[in-house]
Amino acid sequence: MIATAVLAWALLAPQSPPAPTPIRIQATDDALVMPERVPSGLSLFTLENRGTVPHAVRFIRLADGRTIQDYQTWRQSGQPIPPWLVAAGGIGALGPGLNADYIASLAAGSYVVLCNYPSPDGGSHDDRGLATALQVEAGASTFSPPEADVTLRLHDHGFQLTAPIAAGRQLFHVVNGGTEPHQALVVRLPEGANEFQERGWFNGGSHGARPGQPIGGIVELAADADAWFRVELTPGRYLLICTMQEEDGRHFELGMIYRFTIE
Repeated sequence: MIATAVLAWALLAPQSPPAPTPIRIQATDDALVMPERVPSGLSLFTLENRGTVPHAVRFIRLADGRTIQDYQTWRQSGQPIPPWLVAAGGIGALGPGLNADYIASLAAGSYVVLCNYPSPDGGSHDDRGLATALQVEAGASTFSPPEADVTLRLHDHGFQLTAPIAAGRQLFHVVNGGTEPHQALVVRLPEGANEFQERGWFNGGSHGARPGQPIGGIVELAADADAWFRVELTPGRYLLICTMQEEDGRHFELGMIYRFTIE
């Protein structure tokens, strides 16, 4: 009787929805490989860096019926960013051999997915072919993200965390309560590197060898939006930074920098 009652309770108890299959994005030094079509709404993306240098992923929505060919023509024109290119978030740069998860909502429409990580000789990786077309198809997402280890709130200009950052594979829920887009990029400082060298690399145009090791995060989050990222944190010194630029300087110079150590 007891076994029967336990079985009946198990059948009647609410069941957690199955975890979604990640949408895999594989970055090499020559291409981004991912599905051509994905559903709209909240989705789980996994970026795997199979290259020899850092790579990132950026989602750009194409408005007004534009295509990836229009994007490529614009890239070669040297003109300012047109209004039909709409930033839609993305995954912060990862060093070679690393992977990271990103949970965000994409509206239905046509997109370009690209890596715009800077090349040592100038330009960025999308000039070398790391850009691909993506169609996001209308649909109803049933995905609910798992409980985050840390909620990270962004504001103009600073970070607020709800818990200390621990070692291991940590899930961050990022909420932008500011009035403008912000980033949440995680950088590990190897032995011999410091915060000021890393900041100088950005302020110097991101040329030459980078002092820090990028391990993921969110490249851009619109005001009043939220997203999630998951990264592996091993012992060492870290920076959490926003590198976006405005007239008064980069956001990390205005207070959007957080230093932490994993023991």
